[in-house]
Amino acid sequence: MSSKILELNFIDQPISKQSNSPIYSILQHEDREVSNLPISPNLLNFADKHLNQKYYQALYTCKDECTKPSPEFKSNLLCFYLFLSIYIAILVIFALLLHSEGKLSDTQLAFHLICLGGIVLFGYVLLFCIYKSQWFLIQNRVFFLALGLLFFTYLIVGDQRVLSEITDSNHTESRLPMSIGIVCFLVLLRLVLFECFYYLVILVVYALVLFLGVEIGYSRLSVYSTLSEFCLICLFFVLQTFDSQKIDFRTRQLFWRKEKEEEGIEHSKKIDENTNKIDIKSETEIIINSCDKIRQELKYAYHVIIFKDVKKRLKQAMGLIDKVKRRVAHGSFFDDVKLEQSLNLDEQDKAFIKENYMNVTVEMSRERNDRKVTMSDITEKETAFPFHSYGVAELESVLFSVGKNWNFDIWFVYNTTGHSIFIVAKYLLQKWNLMESFAIPEDVCDKYFQTVEKGYNHNPYHNACHAADVLHTMLFFCLNGEFLKNLSPLDTISIIVGALGHDVGHPGVTNRFLVNNRDEIAIQYNDNSVLENMHCFKIFSMMAKTGCNIFEKLQPDDWAKARKLIIAIVLETDMSRHFEILGRFRTRALSLLDLNLENQDDKTLILSMGLKCADIGHSAKLKDLHEKWTELVCEEFFKQGDVEKSRKQPVSMYCDRENTDLPKSQAGFLKNICIPLFEVWCQFLKSEMITKLCLEQAKANYNYWEDKGRMRRSTVGYSGAVVKDVDTERKQLLGSSDIGVRRQSYQSDH
Repeated sequence: MSSKILELNFIDQPISKQSNSPIYSILQHEDREVSNLPISPNLLNFADKHLNQKYYQALYTCKDECTKPSPEFKSNLLCFYLFLSIYIAILVIFALLLHSEGKLSDTQLAFHLICLGGIVLFGYVLLFCIYKSQWFLIQNRVFFLALGLLFFTYLIVGDQRVLSEITDSNHTESRLPMSIGIVCFLVLLRLVLFECFYYLVILVVYALVLFLGVEIGYSRLSVYSTLSEFCLICLFFVLQTFDSQKIDFRTRQLFWRKEKEEEGIEHSKKIDENTNKIDIKSETEIIINSCDKIRQELKYAYHVIIFKDVKKRLKQAMGLIDKVKRRVAHGSFFDDVKLEQSLNLDEQDKAFIKENYMNVTVEMSRERNDRKVTMSDITEKETAFPFHSYGVAELESVLFSVGKNWNFDIWFVYNTTGHSIFIVAKYLLQKWNLMESFAIPEDVCDKYFQTVEKGYNHNPYHNACHAADVLHTMLFFCLNGEFLKNLSPLDTISIIVGALGHDVGHPGVTNRFLVNNRDEIAIQYNDNSVLENMHCFKIFSMMAKTGCNIFEKLQPDDWAKARKLIIAIVLETDMSRHFEILGRFRTRALSLLDLNLENQDDKTLILSMGLKCADIGHSAKLKDLHEKWTELVCEEFFKQGDVEKSRKQPVSMYCDRENTDLPKSQAGFLKNICIPLFEVWCQFLKSEMITKLCLEQAKANYNYWEDKGRMRRSTVGYSGAVVKDVDTERKQLLGSSDIGVRRQSYQSDH
């Protein structure tokens, strides 16, 4: 009961107070510590300088008026200056008494009075500046560090044993209390420095080195006496430093959590404002937004209610709301089942239930540590270019731009070699030494990726060239979004396999078409992500063929991880789940701000979103390249529409080659699907290059189609749907571009 009362009393204490051991334990802060705090482990400084500034402001300034010291800092200043004044007064009084008795020479007295006067002047000028200047208030640590160095120098050099030697005065046994001053002053400095570990280390090291050097060099005491005194002071200093490090770290922990909490609330307000502008929200986003609104109301009530027991309950309620938010955002609110500890359930019963009545997953050993090697540690392997047999001098430089040049042209590779997937895959596996890393024989590598390439149908859009282009775009995100430091070689080869196989076997029609026509593929996969499930099946069924198993030498754990990642990223390309997937990622990345690439599940979510963006990446390529891909996808849609017409079925939207307004359809696709997706993705990546090349180009393409649509409507006499000459439109799209020639070549070759 007493601990509950203490908790209520301490819950509103400043973070520097809550970081002290008893209060920290009472409030159970250990249970909520953040493991990946963004601070330097040695200096305990936040990596972000702006965050450091906010941290100092939180400690030293008032919340309401940042030019005034905080109440806690005022209290610490009072203790510090009270001790400093009384201690200096004692030193002055006893120095005068010793001088009057002839035990302190005139030179020594002058030394003490000058030093103490200078320290007092420095200290009180600093105090005046702290109260008058915001800059001094924020930067006061530097000046207190200087004051500490000066005072320690005085206390060590001013010791009677040392000063007598320096001034050639008679040595007496009468001494001023210097050693005790060294010990006490460090404790007081901890107060005004708010346990700043970095500054205390500087003070401690300086004081110990100076004390040992001066005492051994000038003191008449034996070396053993000096060392014994030094060891005691050193022990005290070390203990103080360790305690300071612990409290400083805890204080930064509390500040970081509080900052993230407030940032999340502010961000949720912005997200709430932005999502109000979004016409389509996922169920997850609706629940998250509701949780945010409930939390905001609870926080408001928390600040206006004065009863501490009610405030405590409100804080617990806010914590529960946060848990609900996170579980919903992680997609585990309804489908995660955990076996709780129970006296009525023995280990055999638990094992039986897990094996038969819970989600089936491949068991992965917990004993083996994952390799810490990431792709950022691996240099590109310099090997002989493997495709000289094609006799195209430019091929090597073109392949070198895979993942590096945003507007990479896969059609050049296809037209010069007759291949796309096979060429790109083999080039990347050799370049990053993945064949050697996973013991993949060259003939096995060749056969598998040739099989995958042949597994693609000769569709206008969903063909092997599209898959290779998607892989390039995905790798561009990884290389320029700082993914490499968190991607293992296993992740990388999984991305390559998943991206190149993400549309293998595509029949050139949509999931909706297959379901409506009761196609055997839809029946096989129960109408759920029909094509995406089929693609996953084909990726691994092809791998199971003789001489095609590139994962044959993988350890069981690695095989399970690779398969899980490949399936996850391919399934997320289902456009019928677009708003659900986008909503979940937007919630995690921009509202909760809790995505962590070091967490495998979070990494999978991020890579899935990356492949989803890459799958429609052509919409953000340069206009000429984008137009050509647009012509291909429209032709595929029109072919589906032709089939629907032949079956006397309703023609799907934008699949009617006679009545589709191409500029309007593309502007709508960019506005409603592509740009919102790229906006969320670019906000998460925080890459200026990707934002400029991807998002800005997507917006430019949207403006292009909008302008083209307005021009057509003004010249054709627009009224609702525009009946257009599709052949003319296609000729305009193809023009005389090389890509048009390549596309025609691609169709004729197949």
